[in-house]
Amino acid sequence: MMSQPLLSIIIASYNSEGHIGACFESLRREWDSRLEVILIDGASTDTTIRIAESYDDVISNWVSEPDNGQSEAFNKGFSRASGKYLTWLNSDDVLCSGAISKIMPILERSKAEWLTANCLYIDDEDRVLRCCRSGGFESFAMNFGLLNVFGPSSFFTPQLYRRIGKFREDFHFCMDTEYWWRIAVSGVKYDRVPIYFWALRLHQAAKTASAITGDFEKRPRRMQEEGTLIREMYYPRQNTLSLRLGVVLVRLYRLLNGSYLRALIDTRQARGASYTILDA
Repeated sequence: MMSQPLLSIIIASYNSEGHIGACFESLRREWDSRLEVILIDGASTDTTIRIAESYDDVISNWVSEPDNGQSEAFNKGFSRASGKYLTWLNSDDVLCSGAISKIMPILERSKAEWLTANCLYIDDEDRVLRCCRSGGFESFAMNFGLLNVFGPSSFFTPQLYRRIGKFREDFHFCMDTEYWWRIAVSGVKYDRVPIYFWALRLHQAAKTASAITGDFEKRPRRMQEEGTLIREMYYPRQNTLSLRLGVVLVRLYRLLNGSYLRALIDTRQARGASYTILDA
């Protein structure tokens, strides 16, 4: 009988032929027998499934059928997962070099319900744009509407997922941010894993790219609405001035704890080079 996977990775896709091959290649390069990879495809009409079929050595389980978007796909994948920890990987993103070999021993011995790692931003040619890293859980930062968790660089237990509930399927852009806030206000704190786990690809079709690059006028209306809903739910008493003050204070704190300095050094060393040269 096969032992329980240590980590289940959900990949949600829809017409992802342009990048999903690179996503699966990063998984194949980092492969570990304790991984479970589940592909939830929204009935793609391009060659996504044909590409996926060539990675049957990587994919443990897959389905291709119509759905209502990424959040529903995540929930569908998590319901099928059997790992000790759950996470996901966007179909246009990749695992960092050495990520699995470094995270697996940590997950194996961890008793935490929630862990979070660091991430890279890369361009459409796999070149590093920025290294993002931080330190431990910052309770004081939450008072200013700041929760320093990087997308799918979180690992959480199925027990926590069942207790906190599913991803909100009416959220199509900020479902992960809303989920991290939901976990944090429940009283659960993450343990920071000081590795680069995941590389976020910033390209024209990436639906959250404008929020990251600072081109806020181009953010889709629904993304703005979801951001407002998160603020109303989790830090309604904060006004624009206090939020700006909070950003300054938290940045100063992260400068003093060394996380910004390390990220800056890593960025200067790796910027413009392939993300594969930067060890997790």
